[in-house]
Amino acid sequence: MDMSWQTTFALACAALVAAAVPGTVGYATARLETADRQHQELVRLRAELQAARQTVRQVTSSCEPGSGERNIPPWAPAVRSGNREG
Repeated sequence: MDMSWQTTFALACAALVAAAVPGTVGYATARLETADRQHQELVRLRAELQAARQTVRQVTSSCEPGSGERNIPPWAPAVRSGNREG
């Protein structure tokens, strides 16, 4: 069976398109999913940063001079007067 040059060329182009289009679509989909995940991570990190800044503001405002009470952070070691270990 003898195929013409045009038929061979058309089949070769169709095979190329059949391979290239799904690959390109898969690549584009993966890139978009990655961009979406990065955006979600950025939103999460911004919220975390905002919460940390809010905590710093609260701690700073509670440590202002004249607040009347001594604020000891929960992570500070407990030191009792007269009973120093060491």
